[in-house]
Amino acid sequence: MAILERLKEMQDNSGKNRLVMILDGMGVAVINKLLDKNGFFSQHLVDKETAIIPATTVAATNAYVTGKMPWETGFIGWAQYFSETDEVVEVFTNKNFYTGELSKLSKQPRILPCKTVVEKMNDTGRTAFEIMPGFIPGGCDTFDEWLDKIIETCNRETDAYVYAYWTEPDSTLHEFGSKDPAVKALLQDMEQKIEKAFQKIHNKTDVLITADHGHIDTDNLFLEDYPDVARCLSIPISLEARCVSFFVKPEYINKFPEIFNKHFGKDFKLVTKTEFEKEYLHAEKPVRFVGDFIALATGKYNLWENRKCEIVKSHHAGITPEELEIPIIQHVINKGR
Repeated sequence: MAILERLKEMQDNSGKNRLVMILDGMGVAVINKLLDKNGFFSQHLVDKETAIIPATTVAATNAYVTGKMPWETGFIGWAQYFSETDEVVEVFTNKNFYTGELSKLSKQPRILPCKTVVEKMNDTGRTAFEIMPGFIPGGCDTFDEWLDKIIETCNRETDAYVYAYWTEPDSTLHEFGSKDPAVKALLQDMEQKIEKAFQKIHNKTDVLITADHGHIDTDNLFLEDYPDVARCLSIPISLEARCVSFFVKPEYINKFPEIFNKHFGKDFKLVTKTEFEKEYLHAEKPVRFVGDFIALATGKYNLWENRKCEIVKSHHAGITPEELEIPIIQHVINKGR
């Protein structure tokens, strides 16, 4: 059963709390690589699901909170090109991706074009909550605080839907890669603390733990080293380093696939705008943030515009199994009311 079907089933249930926990970047490969097979997550892993494409937080978390596809919300990747100001903008921070300065956009791009599931449920008289990290107003500054708020909410409520998102292990994986002992220690600590937190919940609660995407250890390539590719483009590359959007000058449209594949064909699958929209976004109309071509990573490489970009040791948004396979972890708390 797909995650969205399970979420709908949980929302339709009554008489108990429904807790959905999203742990950013905790794909199936991350669990298998870093956690004990007899641990809480592995013991309660009932299935796996394919992540939204692009397999990235911007696209996936907004799909979770709205129940809509990325092409419907307009949230496709971390850095999207806005023609009205001629900028590549980080949609979660409203900063120009290449300068780090606040974008020239008059309206913050992170504002959703529709109500969230939580908002819709509350509008219809049902009880629903979001428990978020500190970058959201009213969010939690630490993982322990986040867990305490989950415990308090589930112990206070008896028939609520609770959506809880946390930024790890994604942030630490980006910085160190999966081979660093710090990442393993972090994820083991998260697993143990979550298991202990469930022991403190006294009301009946159905729990689903999953991720927005997985992770893969990566190396980096830079477009500035390939001038024959760079000269084909009308603006810098956008979206993601493993799901790269190219806006191509008209005179290079026909030549671009050959030029690109000469350098990157072994590590990326190049598709046209139409192919990407139909086959990967499942869009019912053209999507403004998708360039003429999209390169989807099939190997270990990220592709950045230049060396000034933030370089990471582990990443996502490509189409490898490590990035696409996300867990379905289920647990039932049958205590109390």
